[in-house]
Amino acid sequence: MEDHLLEVTENLHLSGRTWLLKLRSPGIEVKPGQFFMVEVSENYDPMGRRAFAVGDVRGEEVLIFYDVVGRGTKLMSCWGKGKKVRAFGPLGKGLFSYEGEKHLLIGGGVGLAGLTLFGKELRRRGKRVLFVYGGRTAEQLAMIDWLREEGFDYILFTEDGSAGRKGVVTEILKDFDPSWVVSACGPKAMLRAVKRTAKETGHRAFLSLEERMACGWGVCLGCVVKTKEGKFVRVCYEGPVFPAEEVVL
Repeated sequence: MEDHLLEVTENLHLSGRTWLLKLRSPGIEVKPGQFFMVEVSENYDPMGRRAFAVGDVRGEEVLIFYDVVGRGTKLMSCWGKGKKVRAFGPLGKGLFSYEGEKHLLIGGGVGLAGLTLFGKELRRRGKRVLFVYGGRTAEQLAMIDWLREEGFDYILFTEDGSAGRKGVVTEILKDFDPSWVVSACGPKAMLRAVKRTAKETGHRAFLSLEERMACGWGVCLGCVVKTKEGKFVRVCYEGPVFPAEEVVL
């Protein structure tokens, strides 16, 4: 892991509050599931960096999908081509499992970005991959063009029925037998539901967790989660991916 000075090549609004940031990053190797801590302000207002999953790597560019939710990400949405950005990483040691031949990748909103690079690596290894992508409305399915460009099979869910099936993504587990390995990333309520449903259906499930982070490499202890044994693990260091049965959400 290093602190890199990367150059913005594109910063595009996709849909709703979701944007796509492309950064020139020659020579940086990223494993599926890893993330960067990105400096959003040079004058420390707002303070601290923000954690973003690496959604894809294309040539010398890394792709970061992000939602504008506060002052830091609002500043990011104003970045133009050529801006230099400090990004610490890639970070994360606990990554996805490649065991099994069939994989359901369940993403909620921009959480899908935590799974997309993993999906490409699974396909490269000859595995069967199906993305399940959900949001409250069609507007929140901002990464659908990425799925189409990459040629993946996918199923859409929206809570209001404006795109795909009406309902929530966890319903999909009842349609597939337990030979499918489940990996999920998204809002905590969704991950709780995946964990609960996978236990009922007998699926092996892995969860990529999203927590507020200050350092990104295990020092500040701001992103700890409790394990079933009552201990605490750091999402940024021991994670961000954990077997669903091992963590308390």
